[in-house]
Amino acid sequence: MIERILKSELLSLFVEHDCCENDICVSFDESIPRENYLIIKVDKYYNSLNIEFRPASVDCLIIRKCIETDFGLTLVELKDIQANKSFDLENLKAKFENTLNQFIKKDFREFLDVHYISAKLYFVSKKEIHRRDLGLKMELLINTRFKFNGKTLMIEPIMPTPTIKNCYSKNK
Repeated sequence: MIERILKSELLSLFVEHDCCENDICVSFDESIPRENYLIIKVDKYYNSLNIEFRPASVDCLIIRKCIETDFGLTLVELKDIQANKSFDLENLKAKFENTLNQFIKKDFREFLDVHYISAKLYFVSKKEIHRRDLGLKMELLINTRFKFNGKTLMIEPIMPTPTIKNCYSKNK
């Protein structure tokens, strides 16, 4: 799968080496070899299109080869918001929804619409995420559910810099 994406004339243009914006990043567990994961900048793809309405999309789509077989998927939205600032909940939900249903299921179906053994949705910001400090928007965000390939996914709010962990095949 990773090799097919790298050989794609179009999709390979949006593969990058890191998932960072405004000093907010994700890192990778040291046990994952660099050749076993791929970062696609989804927002960069949509921003490159000469269209009037650009779909909202997450910053990074990360595919990693799991131990032995199968693949894991992580969608990451990076936001530079501090404790006293907020975010647009509907826009954030649209970013994940469009990436799952438009980018993966339609635009690049032949490359990305596969069974993932693990699928995660991360909202990474500097906003405090401790339970007692959550505001109404963060509560609504946490309770948002997405259906994707027979799985129910939830957005996980995380402080910088989360580590993408290895995933294991069903047989493990």
